[in-house]
Amino acid sequence: MIKFLYPHGAVYIFENPEAQRVKVGMTAIGANNVADRLRDVNDMWLERKVTCQICGRRCVNIGGYVPPHVGNASGKQCPGGNALPLEKDVGVAELHLENMKQQVLTRSDKSSVTRQIQTLERRIERHRRYGPPVGEWQFRVAFYTEGVAEVEALSHKILAEHLDRRAPFGEVFSCSVVVAMHAVEAAMSQLRVLHSVKKKTHL
Repeated sequence: MIKFLYPHGAVYIFENPEAQRVKVGMTAIGANNVADRLRDVNDMWLERKVTCQICGRRCVNIGGYVPPHVGNASGKQCPGGNALPLEKDVGVAELHLENMKQQVLTRSDKSSVTRQIQTLERRIERHRRYGPPVGEWQFRVAFYTEGVAEVEALSHKILAEHLDRRAPFGEVFSCSVVVAMHAVEAAMSQLRVLHSVKKKTHL
C-alpha cells in the first residue's frame, strides 16, 4: 500500500486563455481551498502581490514597491523593503547575489549559502525577461483525491516538455486544459487512486 504525504486534497487545473497557459497545482485538506489558491494566483499574476528582490517573499504591492518586511530566514528586517519588486527590476537582486558569492569564500556554512545562491539565480533568470502579464486565471477542474502531492508531482513530470520556465511562478505549462487533464488522470492511474477520485468543474 502506498503511503501518501497528504492523504486527501485537490489537484486543480487553472487556465489563462489569453496567455494560452494552464497551471496544475494542489492543495491539501485543511490548507487553502481551491478558490483561495485561484485568488492567490491572480494576485501574483496581476501584481497585486509582488516579489522581494532579496528574500523572494511575496508582499502586497504598495504603490509599485515592496513594503518593509521581515526576511524569510533571518527574522530581521529585510533590506529589500521599499525597493522595486523583482517583477520590475533585478538590479538589487544581482547585487545581493554577488555579495553572497563573496560570502561563500569566507563562511563555514558554505552549503547553505550555495543553496541560497542557486535559488536566487533561478529567481533572477525567471524574471529577467519578464513581460507584463496578460489575461486572468480561471478555474477549470479539480480532482479531489488522496495522494495529491504525489499526483501533482507526477503530473508535472508528464507535462515537463510543456513547462513554461519564464512564468513568474511555478507549475505553469504551455498546453491545453485537455492535455493537462490527461496528465493528471494518467498520474492518478499510475498511483492507483483513480477509482476514488471526485471530479468537479465548478468552484
